[in-house]
Amino acid sequence: MDTRRTASIVLLVVVLGVIFYPSFALGIATLKITDSGASPDISLYVRYSQIALHRTGEGDKTAWIEILTNATGIYDLSTLRDITETLLRSRMPVGKYDKIRLRVVEATTSINGTKINLSIAQPVLTINFELEINFGEEKILLLDFKSNSTKARINRTYENSPTVTILKTK
Repeated sequence: MDTRRTASIVLLVVVLGVIFYPSFALGIATLKITDSGASPDISLYVRYSQIALHRTGEGDKTAWIEILTNATGIYDLSTLRDITETLLRSRMPVGKYDKIRLRVVEATTSINGTKINLSIAQPVLTINFELEINFGEEKILLLDFKSNSTKARINRTYENSPTVTILKTK
């Protein structure tokens, strides 16, 4: 009787460990931003929100894990031409991810000291990539917006061609 009880308890612990392991096994995702297409002479201010990563192989409606819900910071992309800025650092469940999604909330420029609101060509950006986060590991994602601030100023529209690069960590 005691052997059965002990075996049952051990089996229960193993089953619960397998079920709940993904919830407790975490790594870290750090998102850095840059803009290799920005012109340092033309300010281009952008605010992003609802940044999420998508789990590989899962449905498009349920597999998104939000890592940033509401962004309050506005970034001057013209200052990010040759540097990076950390946008966020978040604990993430271990696993494989294949997309990042972010929403462009606001885009403005300045002409002769006057703030001009820009229309946003693509308010929701989804970028494909391959990422695997392991237990205790940090992965750095570098998001390069490659925006064209001169074109934005002329056309009054914010357009970009973003790419994501996974940087090596120590």
